[in-house]
Amino acid sequence: MMENSKKISIIITSYNNQEHLKKSIDSIYEKFSNFFDWEIIIVNNDEKQVISDFLLDFSKVKIVDHKKNVGFGSGINLGAKEASGEFLFILNPDTELLTDNVAAVLDEFEKDNNLGIIGGGVVDEENRRQPWSAGKELSIYDLIRNNLGVSRSKIIWNSQEKSQCDWVSGTAMFIKKDLFDELGGFDERFFMYFEDMDLCKRMRNIGKRILFFPQFKVFHRGGESYSDKRLQKKHYYDSMECYFEKNYNFFCQAVVKNIRKAIIRK
Repeated sequence: MMENSKKISIIITSYNNQEHLKKSIDSIYEKFSNFFDWEIIIVNNDEKQVISDFLLDFSKVKIVDHKKNVGFGSGINLGAKEASGEFLFILNPDTELLTDNVAAVLDEFEKDNNLGIIGGGVVDEENRRQPWSAGKELSIYDLIRNNLGVSRSKIIWNSQEKSQCDWVSGTAMFIKKDLFDELGGFDERFFMYFEDMDLCKRMRNIGKRILFFPQFKVFHRGGESYSDKRLQKKHYYDSMECYFEKNYNFFCQAVVKNIRKAIIRK
């Protein structure tokens, strides 16, 4: 088993969700209590709200003010520049850790030098696995079927066993910092959504593997950063279009543009 001498930098972006942020940090302190070296970096993406004084009680917390909301990936990139750990643990602010087996996650990196990213098992308030927290590469045919409600994709995210996959969610993602830096972090053209899928694709392009590790379990409330659901939908489909423009041919791009137009008009 990997010794607890490896440092982990936990990076959280915060926007309009301080109500749940303390619960998230409390869970980190509880589940990381037996782990030797770690830090929490909170990037405040909310220009209208100052991070509350309650964080002053947490000695391992460092706050970075972004001053403006330029998206999830940009905030994580800023936090990563402040990180001193060998591993980054990217975590949403509306999450709570449910297991204390972080050492088992690092053991997976130790056993396989070609492993670049590990994603945890994400569950909702009913302890049900959240859809689309891990999966295979999204093809244009999958996209069409998904929007018609007839997806045939292998449901990796509902597996009880660890498994290799093509991408994992940025809700709870472990990544080697040197590889994150080598890839230039998240592509900041993605405001929200698909930046995790894009990062995993670039990781695979340099020969590294992605692992879904459901034994490390995280509760995720979801949707806490959006009060405007129409804006949330727009960001989702804008990012989808950006992903296909970046990675697929003209035919696929045209299909996605039409899907986006049809959905956004609703």
